Amino acid sequence: MKAFIWLLTFAFVAVCITCWAMSRLVLHSLADTNMALPAVTALVIHPNGWILACPLPWLIYSLVLTLRREVTASAALVFAGTLLLGAAILVCMVVVASVIPFITLKA
Repeated sequence: MKAFIWLLTFAFVAVCITCWAMSRLVLHSLADTNMALPAVTALVIHPNGWILACPLPWLIYSLVLTLRREVTASAALVFAGTLLLGAAILVCMVVVASVIPFITLKA
């Protein structure tokens, strides 16, 4: 059960690193166009260092669960559920913030 927890945590770290890299690519692409950033994009991906800090609560919780003698199935499922919810929210936020500047709105 402890290996499952750490594998999920490292997968989430990989998702966070990928989202961070994607946000940097989008920012470099937008810098070339000299267009103003929409508010959502400026809020989510302009200061993108916070994306690398996202896995910290789950890293700490993985350590706490690892130090226990036995990890119960309910504790592992709560951990997995919160981690997957966090990953889904992060990916959706980065995707929406990355796509919004490239959408042309017609009045």
